[in-house]
Amino acid sequence: MAKILIVDDDVEFGIALSKTLKGEGHETSTALNTADGMKALRNDKFDVVFADLSMPGENGLVLLERSKKEFPDLPVVMITAFGDWDTYAKALEKSVSKFVNKPVKKEEIVQIIKDILG
Repeated sequence: MAKILIVDDDVEFGIALSKTLKGEGHETSTALNTADGMKALRNDKFDVVFADLSMPGENGLVLLERSKKEFPDLPVVMITAFGDWDTYAKALEKSVSKFVNKPVKKEEIVQIIKDILG
């Protein structure tokens, strides 16, 4: 079982992802933006972060960069409905663990967790 933080301003997607992960036996917490996501990371220990790329204010790349500075070994999975190669390259530069396009299938989420956590 892993403890997973979901950072996404799309409440419905966050709920769906949380249900999928809980159905696989994981514990989840959610945050709606980068600031709240960083607050959660500082207040609790997580095994994986799923972060939306496109959020109002500071986007997922900012969350990725900040989380890697404070928690360098924490795997971060970037999720986006608007992926492009430039953004993908920036995420790779910041040590993203995985980059996934929405819509995300349950099987894909399950495999990502297995790949990351072993």
